[in-house]
Amino acid sequence: MRNNILLFVFIGLLKTSMGYSQDVTIKIGIKDSLDSKILNEKRELIVSLPKDYETSNETYPVLYVLDGLESNLIEAINVTQKLRAKMIIVAIPNTDRDRDMMPLSTPTYEVAHPGAENFLSFIGNELIPHIEKNYRSNGIRTIRGRSLSGLFVIYAFLEKPEFFNNYIGNSAGWYADMNPYFGALIDKAFTNKDQFNGKALFVANSLVDPFDPKKEVHHEMLDFSKKVESILGDRLSFKYVTYDHYGHVPYPSFYDGLKYILNLSSKM
Repeated sequence: MRNNILLFVFIGLLKTSMGYSQDVTIKIGIKDSLDSKILNEKRELIVSLPKDYETSNETYPVLYVLDGLESNLIEAINVTQKLRAKMIIVAIPNTDRDRDMMPLSTPTYEVAHPGAENFLSFIGNELIPHIEKNYRSNGIRTIRGRSLSGLFVIYAFLEKPEFFNNYIGNSAGWYADMNPYFGALIDKAFTNKDQFNGKALFVANSLVDPFDPKKEVHHEMLDFSKKVESILGDRLSFKYVTYDHYGHVPYPSFYDGLKYILNLSSKM
């Protein structure tokens, strides 16, 4: 069952010397859900459709937004509108963030039951088919994650690159004690170079991130970047960006990442 998700905005207005206010209701998306056999739970979704969706017969690319709070959906709507990108946006709220985003547990980030493998399987084998059956997708898929879900984006890129065309990870990467796991995953993934043909990956980090005071994540991403460029070469489009003036999840990084993806698409 689908229901509209409404954002209630309180707007204060002044009229002559008397102040008054009114509530304004704005539709931001459709509430959807599916029962996951893989995760053994019901997963809620919020789907935002392009403005002309109901009046056209067009098909649209889909942007999957992890950490799908309403605030993150509003951010995604704002970014796509600024870039004049007509996309179906699927926001995926969390039920157990640590479980779903983490493929392992280490001293720097302990997780009782790492379940990223199951969550990725849910996305690829249940969520994507559900969206493409019920909404007019053109089959082009982009996933965006931030912080812990940014790590998941890179994990998804390495583990199941066939699920998405484009990957955007903001404040994404791993700490040094996670490197043995990700190093082995990279080596395994890159043995099949052709599975990355035509993919796009944008990763961004802050050089003043309070969650990365020793720049461990940044250094791991520099090493990762070298491997991507030297092993995969021009099979895919890859960009690693850092910011000096923004902290955790640099403010412009989502905009810059989606702009990078869209610019690539326009050249094809």
